Order: sequence, then C-alpha cells, then structure tokens
Amino acid sequence: MATYLSSNLRDIILNTHVPLVFPDFPIHWECFDDSLLDWCARYDKDASVSSLPAFESMAIADCDTPQWERKRKRVKMTMHKFLQDFTKEGQEPTEWAAYQYVRAGGIPASCLTGIDFKCFGFAEHQNDYSLWLGSKCANTPCHYDTYGVNIVVQAYGSKSWLLFPPETALQSSRIPYEESSVYCLENFYAPAPDKLSHYEQFQGQAYHCLLHPGDVLIVPRHWWHYVEAVETSLSVNYWVPLKTDLDLTLDELIVKHVVESFVKGESDQMKQYLLNPNQLDEIADSASSLFSQFEHAVQDSSSASKRKLWEAEYLGQSEVLKLLSSVEVRVRALDVMSKEAYTQLLTNNARRHGAAMWNREDNIISSTLEQLINSMCAPRCIATIKREFFRRLGQNQRL
Repeated sequence: MATYLSSNLRDIILNTHVPLVFPDFPIHWECFDDSLLDWCARYDKDASVSSLPAFESMAIADCDTPQWERKRKRVKMTMHKFLQDFTKEGQEPTEWAAYQYVRAGGIPASCLTGIDFKCFGFAEHQNDYSLWLGSKCANTPCHYDTYGVNIVVQAYGSKSWLLFPPETALQSSRIPYEESSVYCLENFYAPAPDKLSHYEQFQGQAYHCLLHPGDVLIVPRHWWHYVEAVETSLSVNYWVPLKTDLDLTLDELIVKHVVESFVKGESDQMKQYLLNPNQLDEIADSASSLFSQFEHAVQDSSSASKRKLWEAEYLGQSEVLKLLSSVEVRVRALDVMSKEAYTQLLTNNARRHGAAMWNREDNIISSTLEQLINSMCAPRCIATIKREFFRRLGQNQRL
C-alpha cells in the first residue's frame, strides 16, 4: 500500500471523533488466507503441547448482570475441541467459549504471518496487538478503554459493535477492577425487560455496526463499546498508544491504590468479586511498590513507555472530512442508530431473560460499599485528586 495512503489513514485514525468502518479493506495477511478451520489446525500443530489455550466459557442464559469475567469458567482445550464443541451448525448453543485478549506473544508465529499495522500508518507497532476468538454470543461487557485509539480488523466471522460517545451518561464502574478498562453497569447483553425504559435515554447517542471478514473498525479514544460475536469469529486489534496516555497512567495508579486498599485483607470471594481475573495475581504487590510506581510516573512519565507515542486530535474535523473524501479506500462514518433499530436490538437481547437465575452473587458485598468504591473511583473524582496533588506538589516546590 502506498506510503501516502497509509499516512493519510494514520491522520484519519488519530483525529476522527466518530467511529469509522473501512468495509472490505484491502489488507492481505497471509495467516488468514485459508479458513478458520485451517487457522485453528495450524495453531494446534504449532502450539506447545504443555500449554493448551485457556478458554473462557459461560452459560448464555446467565443474564442477571453483565457477563463479567469473574463469572466465567476456565477450560483448557485444543482449538479442534473448541470448534467441535462450540460451533455446531444447526444447533442453538447453551454456552459460549472464547480465547480472547490474547497478546501476539502467546500465539504460534505461524498463526500471525503477515500481520502488520503499517498499512494503517503504524509501522512501529512492535507486534503489540491482541487476538479475539469466540463462538456465537461470546461478548465483552460495555466499557471504554483508558488508553489509545483502537484499530479492529475482522478476520473471520461477524461481530456486533454497539458504541456510545464518551459523554454518554452510562453508570461507570470500576468493579470489577481492570487496569485500563472502565466498565458500566448497563447490561446490553440482556437488559431486563422491565428496565428497558432506562436504556431509551441512550438511543440518541447509540452507534452500531456489524463487522464482517475483511472489515476494519476505528474506535476513537474513550468511546464506550459493547461487543458480541454473532457467529464464531476471530478479530485482531491494536491500541495505538497516545502521548495523552502518559497523563492517564497517573489516574490509573490512583484507582489501583483505592481499589487495592479495599481488597487487602478481604476473603478470596470478595477479591474475586472486586477484581477482574487478570488482576488477581497483582494484588500481592505491596503498597510501597504502588507508591514507587506513582512516584516514578510523576518524576519522569516519559520513561513509562518505550513505544512510540502518537499525538491525537491535531486536525480539525473539516480537515478530517477532506482526508476521508480523498483516500482511495472505502470508508464509512457510523451514524446514530434509528430509534427503531436501537429498540429492536435491545428487545431482542432482553428475550434472553428466563425464569431461572444463574450464578447469583447476592451478599458478597453490600450495595453501599460497592457504591462507595465506585464513587471514589469515578473518573471526575480521580481527576480532582490528581489536580489537587499537583497543586500541592507545585506549592511545596516553591517553598
């Protein structure tokens, strides 16, 4: 792909204020030339026999809350076993399984041949991307990513993306806590039928797209998104690191300290409720280690990352529109969903609710304590703490 085109795409990606889709993007990554079946067979052939991929699995009928990771089973199995058990045609599944958010370093090299984000203008990606494989209904609860601009390439199958701009009044939650992800309490996987009126307020800010193989989605920074596989699918994503991420590192360290101060000394059950599974191992770190990280970030935030960091929002939207009309690839800016389409999507998802209640988590934590933690970790509160910290730091330096 011509250098000028990738340069223009980079400017578009770093400056767009709305999600963009590049339908059937002319990208040719060798590892995806064959079928998903072939890709999975190659994985099984070349992966280490001693380390089977650990899939997450969950009952489709578990609808009382968003399908948090803490509620999922972990099952080690081959890719062949995954396809055999979770992708049967003509049979409605009762569970879904997914091997997702897997960094490139954890995938056999033969399954990554040709993947390169330089066609989008980011040759310096250093293989810092992730793969997401899942069966029908595999989903990620609605959240926004603290860091970066997200480039998503759909390799196999189809995925539904429901997106909302940063200012949407969703109920932010740091429970479960995951560094770099801010969840919301709204359950877009299966909104309760008697609470659909609550979701109506978001219609005017809801964007939606269905990604097919070869499509590329650009998710601007801090956009909320709920993602669900509508069939067995595989996608690859890369978060473009931004210079503004360095400042947000301090916010995340403050949140981490607040959450861990509540977690220390609690039961394993409480820890598993408050923390995403991938954060549980980090809880053993001492408070002094956390303060050391924060002090280092304050003193020399530029050393927090060896990756190339990019400026963002340096072009006006009129300039972005000119670039969009000039690039030699198809591109579509997402529009707000119609009221009818939004209502239909939520109504369909609400039908998942049945009479049985699955995996109830009552009495693990009081609602008052949960609200307290979320209040203390709310983005605007963390921003106030950080401003006050730097005010006092500057004042002390002048004394």
